[in-house]
Amino acid sequence: MSNPLNDPRLSELVAQLDDALTAGEQVAEEAARTSTAAPGLTEEDIAELERHARGGGATPELAELQQRIDAGEFSWQDVLAGRVSDDPGVQRGLAAGMADVQEASTLLHEGHDVDDIIAAKGEEAGPAPRRPGPSEDDWDDDWTQEPDRW
Repeated sequence: MSNPLNDPRLSELVAQLDDALTAGEQVAEEAARTSTAAPGLTEEDIAELERHARGGGATPELAELQQRIDAGEFSWQDVLAGRVSDDPGVQRGLAAGMADVQEASTLLHEGHDVDDIIAAKGEEAGPAPRRPGPSEDDWDDDWTQEPDRW
């Protein structure tokens, strides 16, 4: 009777297992080297996201999320990579604008132009608020010289 460990089929299975383990280790190493940033977002995109979150058009939840990022609790990269996805404040901040994202995604899939979607969203929000300042009626109230001294 021969020893089953000397069976060539077993040796072939062991070699296949070794190959599979080596391939798995290579995939794991490559995954570790891969950036965890959200795909397709550039530093400029993230800067735009920050400007929006700090602006008057952001939801209160998104503004609060930006305040926490500004305070150094985490970064937008952490948020976008999902490293803080279990945080309730992060979930609220991202969920608050999700309806708009879903609507925009649907419109894009329907073939609408990106610029048209953005313009339509801006029209829904109404005209931009006027910056506080002097009214047109009192622009010259501070004039102290007589007109004939020019």
